[in-house]
Amino acid sequence: MAEAAPAGSAVPPPDWQELGRLLAPGYVDSGFIGGVTRLPVEAVVRDMLSEARADEQVAELRRHADLSGARILEVGSGCGMLVARGRSAHGLDIRGIEPSMGEYSSTLEVCRRLIEHYGLPDDAVVDATGEAIPYPDDSFDVVYSSNVLEHVGDPAAVLDEALRVLKPGGRLLVVVPNYGSWWEGHYGILWLPRLPAAAAKLYVRLFGRDPSYIDTLNLIDRSWLERWAARHAGRLEVDGWGWDMFERRLRTLEFGEWAALSLAKRIASWVHRLGVLEPAIWLARRLHWETPIVLSARKLPLP
Repeated sequence: MAEAAPAGSAVPPPDWQELGRLLAPGYVDSGFIGGVTRLPVEAVVRDMLSEARADEQVAELRRHADLSGARILEVGSGCGMLVARGRSAHGLDIRGIEPSMGEYSSTLEVCRRLIEHYGLPDDAVVDATGEAIPYPDDSFDVVYSSNVLEHVGDPAAVLDEALRVLKPGGRLLVVVPNYGSWWEGHYGILWLPRLPAAAAKLYVRLFGRDPSYIDTLNLIDRSWLERWAARHAGRLEVDGWGWDMFERRLRTLEFGEWAALSLAKRIASWVHRLGVLEPAIWLARRLHWETPIVLSARKLPLP
């Protein structure tokens, strides 16, 4: 579990083994390992605690928004590495929320240990859900959430809250798996686009996977997000769904292999080898197969 601090880091690395021991049982108990991902616990924990992964997220944020002087909120901070790394290594004014209930209790405990290790204020990540963000209206220049919306109780309410706390002119950036595409990252398997939950349970059984995890997921696709955005017409301007990133990754094969993405990269490599890259991109664009979806939008100023 040991991982060296990246070059230039001003903070010595935490005790990764201790944090891993705190985190792993919660995910094993929730069924996230084994019957779902079939990945070693150590690999999943290492990815969740990776500073390099947090650096990639910061780079992606910078592609979408000017972070200079920006006040940033992460909805669903997980282990808190983006907040810790964003503040300590990138000088960002970023804070987050993460709930303490149920399967997330071990995650928040690891988050608190990280925040303490990096010498950050206790309220850098607060105990809260996305459905009830504990900040006033118009508080943040950027609201970011990555791979969280599929796990929440009410995804529309979470997005409504994110929009509420965003300043007029601010940037909303939401990364979420696309269940209208061909990849499911939690199980690490090829997917059938727009499977309803009942059919999805039967489908994952074919791979020998635990179908009960489907009940914890919101099977969101682009059309669902478009309907949500339409309800906020006049308040929200959508300028991207993640297509540019998806096409760039598919063409270059330059993306991280976190969690089960090593398999996704091998599948993309076969698309190249079979000489079907251009038709695949043509079809993917028209059928909205970009994965993940990266909703990038601006909150419009009041008239």
